[in-house]
Amino acid sequence: MTIQPPRPRVAIAGASGFIGTALCPLLAERFEVIALTRSPARARTPDPTGRVNWRQCDLFCSSELIAGLADIDYAVYLVHSLAPSSRLTQASPRDMDLVLADNFAAAAAINGVKQIVFVSGVMPESFRFSPLLWSRREVEMVLGSRGTPVTALRASLVMGPGGTGPRLLLDLVRRLPILLLPPAAASSTRPIALPDLVRAILHCLGRPEQFPGAFDIGGAESLSYEAMLRQTAETLGLRRRFIRVPVLPVGLAALTARAVSRAPAAMVGAIVESLPQDTRMRDNPIQQAIEPQALGFRAALQASIDPISGRLLPSPRQRLKEQDREIMREQSLVRSIQRAILPPGQDAAWLAGNYFRWLGECCWPLVRSCVADNGDVEVWSRLPRLKLLRLQLMAEVSTPERQIYEIAGGLLAREGDGRARFEFQTLLGGRYTMTAIHDYAPALPWYLYLVTQATAHLLVMRRYQSRLARLAR
Repeated sequence: MTIQPPRPRVAIAGASGFIGTALCPLLAERFEVIALTRSPARARTPDPTGRVNWRQCDLFCSSELIAGLADIDYAVYLVHSLAPSSRLTQASPRDMDLVLADNFAAAAAINGVKQIVFVSGVMPESFRFSPLLWSRREVEMVLGSRGTPVTALRASLVMGPGGTGPRLLLDLVRRLPILLLPPAAASSTRPIALPDLVRAILHCLGRPEQFPGAFDIGGAESLSYEAMLRQTAETLGLRRRFIRVPVLPVGLAALTARAVSRAPAAMVGAIVESLPQDTRMRDNPIQQAIEPQALGFRAALQASIDPISGRLLPSPRQRLKEQDREIMREQSLVRSIQRAILPPGQDAAWLAGNYFRWLGECCWPLVRSCVADNGDVEVWSRLPRLKLLRLQLMAEVSTPERQIYEIAGGLLAREGDGRARFEFQTLLGGRYTMTAIHDYAPALPWYLYLVTQATAHLLVMRRYQSRLARLAR
């Protein structure tokens, strides 16, 4: 009897999104698939095929992520920080993306993962990056900063059920009888159908030696955004008037798009801000492999909509979003991330010590901070003398580039499961520095917390950002 060798194990981060949902069953034909999701509702829902092992994994928690990538051969990274992960999030998607990418890169390096495949964005010819595209470029750099080989597939608009791009196009055409087109609408891109993107991932996954670096991928044709809007109207059978205008501020266009679209506001704004730049693909072997069967824009759009209603087919995780929102509301946790400038020659250990010693000065005469010899921290009010917060340095998991403190008690912290923490993290050799609070459970009533402690924390962190900038100069 021939014994079959074990199949390689692949982890997919962001597996419950519209790309991950399409990718998982096809990957399962060749690999043992571990689907990582932060959604509690999705993790406890059995896989209908029985071939994908779903695991709940918080990518903000380094120890949990290290365990999630244990014994993994290859990984696919499909994470975007647009959906909320806590009841209150005080952080930009760009900063959250950096923290998540660094956590993932570090966990992959510790576990000896052989390759990370990342779906990025096509970079403009002008190198004037929009915030969305620059964020994708930052994530590329961070994923590759820990030594694991990275294959970045730079795709433009991805056309598939539940995708933000097609939802935006459909909403604009359905709800606006007259569409004002700024000069940016003439800029061209090369949209790609979801099945073609999945084929590109399958083509390069497990072949890190053949496909190192970044590769532009796209569909069968290059189109302007105006042409895509016109073809969308034709596909829906709607008569729409398109008027080119010489000037239409990007901010106004983004505001209009947010108002009429049911897509996530943050993503809608980011897509519109990316319009004023042409994107032209650079030929490469991955594009050559998928191009013969690549779908055109109209075919990809038709496959993404319900033929009866003419509406976009629902996101695979839409039915689980309400369950996740209810869980977040019940837990009432806080995430707060701020980017700072690290003075030259310093590290996260210096940053943490400097912050806690400075805190008492910043909040004098209301608050004082005490740093023990072992690194533990207590924050007290002066009058009356009350212990507000107690933080324990997690020395066993802290490093010079990452200091982790458990928020262990105090009048302002609700008793939890030990996951609440304050972290100081440097990335890319100190190029980026993050201060972050994760899974914090405030003891104050929620709405009182929002107008007092939450606001005070943001003000304190902004003052500390200014302090670090002065020290760096």
